[in-house]
Amino acid sequence: MFDPFDDSGPNFREPVEPLPEAQKILLGLLSELPEEAQTLIGKIESDLTRLRDQAADEVAAVRNDAAFKIADIEAKADQRERAVLRHAMDQLEPLQKSLFRAGDLGAALATFVQTQALKARLNDVLPDPGNLLRFEQIGKSFCFRVQGKTGGPVWGTDVYTSDSHLATAAVHAGVVENGDEAVVKATMVDLTGQAIRGSMRHGVMTHDWGPYRVGYRLCRGE
Repeated sequence: MFDPFDDSGPNFREPVEPLPEAQKILLGLLSELPEEAQTLIGKIESDLTRLRDQAADEVAAVRNDAAFKIADIEAKADQRERAVLRHAMDQLEPLQKSLFRAGDLGAALATFVQTQALKARLNDVLPDPGNLLRFEQIGKSFCFRVQGKTGGPVWGTDVYTSDSHLATAAVHAGVVENGDEAVVKATMVDLTGQAIRGSMRHGVMTHDWGPYRVGYRLCRGE
């Protein structure tokens, strides 16, 4: 025979907490809510949902705009740094030649070594940044050392959005194989008005996207 107080058998069920009396009364009252009031409450809930969704969209837009502004600041800082390096080289190269002509070979050699060090910094191959949001300078090219991957998110074909995962886009573009390491050259391009379409290539599936401002093309670096 089933014993309701025996908790050892397969038919045992945890006791259900009874509803508080006030909650029972409230539920009973709500069941009597007239249709006009139910319609009003439904509209209120719909309006609240719309307002929450609108706020979420506005927050997302602000965050996206902030990301682009940060990327623009970083890109301009990089441009200024490169300008300083070029200016220093422009001054050192004629100095080196002048020292060489004057027969001061030690000083000329030291100046030459310093000039080459600055040139190396200017043309340095950068580490993989993940995506290229920091490098949104249309028409500029950058070289990165990447290890091919297949798991990162990528949008586009041949031209990829700047927030695409660089190492995965490189495999999709065929400039490096999955797991291999190589230097890739990314050229930043204007995507305004261009359709962004995904495709399957080299084991990587990329995705479609709507309007986007800046993207990049890839080729094998030197």
